[in-house]
Amino acid sequence: MAVSEAAAKSGEARERLLQAAERCFVASGFHGARMAQIAKEARMSPGHIYHYFESKEQIIAEMVRAHVDEKQAMLESYERAGGRAVELMVENLEESVDSSTDPFWSALMLEMTAEATRNPAIASILRATDEEMKGRVLACLSEAVDADDLETRLELLIALFQGIGIRNILNPGLDKAAAVRLVRGVVEHLFPKSGSAAAESPRAPNKR
Repeated sequence: MAVSEAAAKSGEARERLLQAAERCFVASGFHGARMAQIAKEARMSPGHIYHYFESKEQIIAEMVRAHVDEKQAMLESYERAGGRAVELMVENLEESVDSSTDPFWSALMLEMTAEATRNPAIASILRATDEEMKGRVLACLSEAVDADDLETRLELLIALFQGIGIRNILNPGLDKAAAVRLVRGVVEHLFPKSGSAAAESPRAPNKR
């Protein structure tokens, strides 16, 4: 019992530190945030933080891994969907737009991505996680969509969602219902069902 209680307290402390680090990174930037500042935000002594994390890079790695863990249920639902992966993506668009327009997470991702341009360790962490998640989604889509440029299509969709998040910071009055409706058309165009004319000829002109 004592061991499990100690593990629970350790887990709570790590989570408190991660949440404090997120707030500090958004408020002060990765470079501006100091380990002592993070410890203070988490209401811990500066020395205590090193019991859990050796560096800010390790904190970033934990934050990104936590984000992946949060997406596990979604990824598993796509994997179970088989040939219905695109339909499921469309059904979940409202949730996806809501998630993408979380201003705190968007600001945090901007900060981490900017740091990745200067810090090879952060770039490696973000790229590895991105490849892991993207690979799983591509495997699901490949069962439902017949397109040679499937990876590029997925990259465009990811860019759209990330862009919506950034625009929502600048324009918090964004009409999310309209965004969901319009993104639905983009998804259906990017990922046509296997065997459709659009999949066979991706550069065919739109018919109005």
